[in-house]
Amino acid sequence: MHSCRAGQRGSRLYSTQAPRSVRGMSDRFGLAERKHQHIVSTAQQAAHSYGFEPVHTPILEYSSVFERTLGTDSDVVGKELYKFQDSSAHWMTMRPEGTAGVARALVTNKLDRAMPQKLYYAGPMFRHERPQRGRLRQFEQFGIEAVGIAHPAADVECIQMGWEFLARLGVEGTLELRLNTLGDFSSRAEYRQSLSKYFAHYRDRLSEDSRRRLDTNPLRILDSKHSDDIVIAANAPAYDEFLNAASQDHFKFVSDALAGLGIPFTVDRRLVRGLDYYQHTVWEVVCASELLGRSQATVLAGGRYDGLSKLLGSSQSLPGIGWASGIERLALLLPDWRVSQPPAPIPVLMIPDQGAENGGSRERRASNAVYMYALRVAQLIRQSCSAYVVHSQAAAHQPLGKQLAAVLAKAPLPARVAIVGSDELEHGQVVVRDTATRQQRTVPVNDIAHSFQ
Repeated sequence: MHSCRAGQRGSRLYSTQAPRSVRGMSDRFGLAERKHQHIVSTAQQAAHSYGFEPVHTPILEYSSVFERTLGTDSDVVGKELYKFQDSSAHWMTMRPEGTAGVARALVTNKLDRAMPQKLYYAGPMFRHERPQRGRLRQFEQFGIEAVGIAHPAADVECIQMGWEFLARLGVEGTLELRLNTLGDFSSRAEYRQSLSKYFAHYRDRLSEDSRRRLDTNPLRILDSKHSDDIVIAANAPAYDEFLNAASQDHFKFVSDALAGLGIPFTVDRRLVRGLDYYQHTVWEVVCASELLGRSQATVLAGGRYDGLSKLLGSSQSLPGIGWASGIERLALLLPDWRVSQPPAPIPVLMIPDQGAENGGSRERRASNAVYMYALRVAQLIRQSCSAYVVHSQAAAHQPLGKQLAAVLAKAPLPARVAIVGSDELEHGQVVVRDTATRQQRTVPVNDIAHSFQ
């Protein structure tokens, strides 16, 4: 009975109110869409210049793909996944990040046997978290993955590409590159053991999440935003105390190479990744800007993830490294003037004929013949530039003056407009009006494409 009433309430809601978007998921058009395209295009150009190729993976994956790679104890898997069971009783997940899907695609398509692979992707990700400025439940990311290259030169190349991409984009605010090393697996194991001993002394003062992480993955406590955890973590052992010689050499190469390339960075020993397959270099780029706020300052983050492929069933433990950047945050930092506006298409206006009597007035509308002529004129103009026919919302057409006023009120302003009516149709001509000078001339229809070159 309760569910029936709920269904009735839902039915009334949808019958009386306009539909709305899902919380944390936004529509994108106009300037917002042009910014999105500009950011993705700039990132693609940067990726192509470094020899990366595009890859597209499904939005939906089997849930096991992310549970294996992100870990069942992570906040993403535990609290934030959009996860459901399909009609075949398979657990499916809408991807919360891009790396796992790309790694799965390499294994599925046996590309893990054809190394190295340098790939980039762009598309929507999904996390059920509290929406904030620059953080949505459906959010767009651009990312790269370089798989099969163990040398630290790959780390440098990926960091360099991300830095150049952001510099080329020209975001507002001061960018800072923060860098750290997690060492190799043996260094990480020693550090993890030391952290467990340290945090165990403060178990009763840790937050509930951190007490749970103490038993599963103590590195995640270093990422905690809880005030008590932050105070305790401030005096935790530093990672660099546990780095072996090989790990130190790897990080020294990365640091020296970045300095040699003139890329400024700060070593942040508290910058970590909680997932076990991450090792060696990790980094993030933060932007000091009021447009983002402190909590959303990270605009690009990356790391080396040797061993991820093994978790997904590959016969090999392949080295890999990559980064991802949130497009919504970059859009907040991107000045409007940096986004180029394409030239306005040429509108083809129709002069309405005097129509039949209707309720004491005469309706003015373009005849079918004039409509067909306007379509042909627009087709011819499109041989040189963009063009479209201006249609009327109602059966009757507005006078030419009102049509012109509506066109001229739009931004961007078209350089010229084309005008046709029954006279132009009869004589095979088109009137071309310059919107800046208001001068107009008559052009033979067969020359109309040439006149717009």
